[in-house]
Amino acid sequence: MKIIKRTIVVVIFLGLIGIIGYRASVTYQARKKVMNQPAPEKIVPVEAVQPSRANIAEKIHASANIQADSEITIYSKVSGKIAKNLVQMASAVQPGQAVAVVNRDEVGYDYMPFEVKSDAKGVVVRILQNPGATVNPSMPLMTLVDIDTVKAVAAVDEKKIRFIKLDQAARVNVEAYPGETFAARVTNISPVCNQVNRTVEVELSIPNAGHRVKPGMYAEVEWIASQRSALVVPILSVVERAGQKYVFLVGDGLALINQVTVGAVVGDVTEILSGLKGDERVVTTGAGQLNDKDKIKVVEHKSSAE
Repeated sequence: MKIIKRTIVVVIFLGLIGIIGYRASVTYQARKKVMNQPAPEKIVPVEAVQPSRANIAEKIHASANIQADSEITIYSKVSGKIAKNLVQMASAVQPGQAVAVVNRDEVGYDYMPFEVKSDAKGVVVRILQNPGATVNPSMPLMTLVDIDTVKAVAAVDEKKIRFIKLDQAARVNVEAYPGETFAARVTNISPVCNQVNRTVEVELSIPNAGHRVKPGMYAEVEWIASQRSALVVPILSVVERAGQKYVFLVGDGLALINQVTVGAVVGDVTEILSGLKGDERVVTTGAGQLNDKDKIKVVEHKSSAE
């Protein structure tokens, strides 16, 4: 009986080993078959366009502060007490117009009230003395500014100042009026450069008949430095590798890397100075993930509305 039991145990053991070995062999053969199969071909979907020509306008931008065209302070030519101010804040004043009355108070003399008159036109922005105040010829009474024309004082980078000329046209945008542009012309260019921020002050005259643009406002000034017709590609087309600029051309199902020299970037396009003739097809979307001679498939651009 013992011999029979041992024989049964050995048979069962050998059977288990056989089953395990068979399963291992099947698994090995399956893995080998998979490993021997060729890797699926990688084809990158991309979008492509042909370079186009566009009018490139290189612009200069500078921040500016709005100032009055002129500012004057009015004084009394005699000593005495202010009897009356004839104007108030925001009053428009013309040359020769009386703005205040002063009663002279010298003992022993009887004077007619003295009219203080303005020597220039402007708008009253500050009244410094009230009726009853004692004044003398060295004491300011009020301040006028002329804002029929205002000026923008812009700080232009010294590297760009060579493009700015007297009487050159410019556009001024004021934060108070988003999206609105005011015409201006250069009236003065400082002969010195600020050594701290390396900028040159440029003054521009802005017609301001409605007095909408007010001294103290912040503004941005824009000049057109140059305009030219240029070959351009979408900004997505240009990639940088090791400090050099490249685009990928579409050629027989392959992406062919092509070095270019770029110029100005305007909006969503980049100017190409050299490296393209203009009749090529250039990869746009997908260019950043490509390498030379990668297999590609050009697909149609889909708008966000689709």
